[in-house]
Amino acid sequence: MKLLSTLALTLSLTLVAFTGCGTVCSGNNCACPTGTTCAFDTCSASTAGCNFTCAADSSCTGACGTGCNVTCSGKDCTHTVGSGANISCLGGTCAITCESDCAAAATGGTLNLTCKTGTKTAAGCN
Repeated sequence: MKLLSTLALTLSLTLVAFTGCGTVCSGNNCACPTGTTCAFDTCSASTAGCNFTCAADSSCTGACGTGCNVTCSGKDCTHTVGSGANISCLGGTCAITCESDCAAAATGGTLNLTCKTGTKTAAGCN
C-alpha cells in the first residue's frame, strides 16, 4: 500500500513538472520564466497597475491599462499598454503599443514603440 501511495505521489509531481507554462500570473503580477512562451492573460487593456516581467530567452504577450510596468529581458515581448505605463526593454525585441502617454527605455534590447495618440519621443510617448 505504501508503494502505491509513493507511486501516485511521484506521478502527480511528474505531471505538475511537465504541464508547461500555464498561468504565470498572481493577481496583476505576471512573470514568465526563462526559455518559455507566456501570455499574460489576467490583465487586459482596462486593468490598471499590472506588472509584467519577461525573463531571458522567453516570448511574452499581454495588454494592460493605466500605470502598468513592463520589463522585458526575453527574446521578444509584444504588449499594449495604457496611460502612464513604464517600459524597460533590457533584451531582445520589444514591440510596444502605447494607447496614450508612456515612458519607454531600451538598455540592451531593441524597442519598437508605437504611439496610438500623442507624439513619439526618445523617452516614450507624450
